[in-house]
Amino acid sequence: MIQGLDHIAIIISNENNLEFYKKFGFVETRRFTRAYDTVVFMECTGNTINSSVVLEIFIDKNHPARVSNPEAIGLRHIAFTVTDLDEMAKLMDCEPIRTDWFGRRFTFTKDPDGQPIELKEAYNN
Repeated sequence: MIQGLDHIAIIISNENNLEFYKKFGFVETRRFTRAYDTVVFMECTGNTINSSVVLEIFIDKNHPARVSNPEAIGLRHIAFTVTDLDEMAKLMDCEPIRTDWFGRRFTFTKDPDGQPIELKEAYNN
């Protein structure tokens, strides 16, 4: 039985693209350099118990570009809950804010390599 999500793995084309994820509050926790790429672990700890998100980021300029149109079968996007959607949308190049099927506000942006990232407002429980 699954206990939770362990990490999300992403391939990026260069070291500078880590700055995109730092804007969300991710910090580097480990780094491994291999002959053919660099692997960086980044973590963002939320405000609630067990809300840590871990990214395993592979830095490798030799991977092909992301297929985006038409979208390929497989991972479509990554969604992060944010504490202030309006403020985060100001920091990123985002689409207009919309409302989802459940009444939550959200928007989309893309990382520097074109990976779609959904930003969702936190539930108001």
